[in-house]
Amino acid sequence: MKKLLLMVMLGLFYGSRLAAVEFPGPLVKGEWLANNIDEVVILDVRKNIKSFADGHIPGAILVDVKEIRIEREINDRDMTRMRPDPARFEKFMRAHGINSDSMVVLTHHGKTSGQVTGAARLYWQMRYFGFDRVALLDGGNPSWVAALEDLVTEVGAITPGNYVVGDEKPDMVATMEQVRAALQDDAVTLIDTRELRYHVGLEKKDYVYAPGHIPGSRNMPYKFLNPVKGSNRYFDRESYLSLLDSLRIDTGDSLILYCNSGYEASSAWFVLREIVGKQDVKVYDGSLHQWTQYETNPMTTRLTD
Repeated sequence: MKKLLLMVMLGLFYGSRLAAVEFPGPLVKGEWLANNIDEVVILDVRKNIKSFADGHIPGAILVDVKEIRIEREINDRDMTRMRPDPARFEKFMRAHGINSDSMVVLTHHGKTSGQVTGAARLYWQMRYFGFDRVALLDGGNPSWVAALEDLVTEVGAITPGNYVVGDEKPDMVATMEQVRAALQDDAVTLIDTRELRYHVGLEKKDYVYAPGHIPGSRNMPYKFLNPVKGSNRYFDRESYLSLLDSLRIDTGDSLILYCNSGYEASSAWFVLREIVGKQDVKVYDGSLHQWTQYETNPMTTRLTD
């Protein structure tokens, strides 16, 4: 009888402990993941999907970064690299083993800012569709290794999930009409998150149809957001506030982020919203890919005063 009572008490204790597991914030460390790995689904976002077999966190599910965004027709224009519609996002999540009550940790190869961006883009999309039980592994897979944990090469089968898509959050997205209105609104700051050579028109992507940037926008290259060398962890809040001040970006304004397509801008959104704590910040999904398909939308190569 005493043994049975002890087992019940232990079950209640550990059951309540497991139920109480929550993310410490939008970022988790390798040590936290190691201690809670059985409570989460790990999605490893990669461009080079073949590298997954060379080593990944145990139990991680591979996400091909090309599957995150889709082609869509918007206002009779063919658009590429766009966020999916609700039905396709639900299908994507289920195919990657996600249930509606899952806790999801997003990781990445962790060697370049571009690899960080893929995970940050998926994070933004998940939050856009109302999935809030998600965090990024700060530093990606190198953070796991730094916690003295091993990578594995075995690739397991995926059990499809039962995720049901939530309500969309339009306050996270800026439309082309809102960007146009921002050109005449001093309370809104447009931020170009591309590298400077794109901002001033020295180069452009083939799916962007005019060089330069939207007039009046500030330049905050997404590569500034993570260290250039070593594990691509995020900086602390004060470091980002100092960066924003140096770039003459007023965090008191409403902020609209853009890039070539909305991909890099999602990484900047993560920093501004989840680390800095800026509430009124939106991603212009489609960005210059959409903007430059309309000849009446202005572009310039001159830096903002």
